[in-house]
Amino acid sequence: MKMLRDTSRSAAFPSLLCIFCFLLLVATAGGQTCGQSLALTESTKAFYRGDYSRAAELAEKHLRAYPKDVPVRLILARAELAQGKFQRAFEGLQKVLASDPKNIDALYYLSLIARELSHREYERLFSIAPDSDRVHQLLGQAALAAENKNEAEEEFQKALKANPRSIEVAMELAELKRSQSKFDEAIDYYTQAGQIGPLSYEIAYGLGACYTYKQEYPRAIEWLRKAVDLAPDSAAGRFALGNALFQNGQLEAAVPELNASLQFEPRMKQAYFLLGRAYSKLGRQDEAKAALKKLDELNRAEIPGQDKNSAGDTNPKPYK
Repeated sequence: MKMLRDTSRSAAFPSLLCIFCFLLLVATAGGQTCGQSLALTESTKAFYRGDYSRAAELAEKHLRAYPKDVPVRLILARAELAQGKFQRAFEGLQKVLASDPKNIDALYYLSLIARELSHREYERLFSIAPDSDRVHQLLGQAALAAENKNEAEEEFQKALKANPRSIEVAMELAELKRSQSKFDEAIDYYTQAGQIGPLSYEIAYGLGACYTYKQEYPRAIEWLRKAVDLAPDSAAGRFALGNALFQNGQLEAAVPELNASLQFEPRMKQAYFLLGRAYSKLGRQDEAKAALKKLDELNRAEIPGQDKNSAGDTNPKPYK
């Protein structure tokens, strides 16, 4: 009987040990949480009373023991940012995003750092080379963002004068002129860009778009085929080529290009409209009805109650 009681105690001992370990683990976790909460509270208090070095010191001490504590690491980054220690703050925020990629606070403070660093680099560039092509290019882009197209053109012209072999600036001017419907001038700048370096999709597409607007469809088709060869999966390029072929009366050739554009951008209403017209002219009425039905569905999805018989642009231009 004694032996039985001893065996019972022996069997109960591991269970008691497990319970003890569990309670110890809970106590440890509670202590850790308490320590994290205290560190966050104290470092935050120091931060808001303007003692940034103390806030950073408290946060760093805590993070040595608990390196994955995101709220405390954010306080550390903010304290470093307030002291102008941008690189260290940047590195800390990167660690936060490594464990929490969608942390909106980390993303917000990273944007502040990026803005400050870019501003400093701008100032350094302006002080080193105030009349360089890059400075005038930046000034032109800033004017363009402010919708001051005249000033933007002046700055881009100065940039191109400083560096006549700048493809980027030639393209800036080409795009600006195309946006103003000054297609002949845009063509000159696109051509200049193409002569400086290898032909790109942007150059070929821009030339094709300009010739389309000028209704010089054979030349538009020539350039847009080059654009499609350079970027075969571009919905804009495929549609622009299909449109130019359609406008030039090459209906059979236009259909596969328009269908290809819809593979990459299924909600492109212009493509359905042109397909409907092309199929109708080719006598493929069922396919024409299917394309126009899809166009009608897209229209009604965007504007409830829109007239079922609504059509699109009767002479669509390259998709942008």
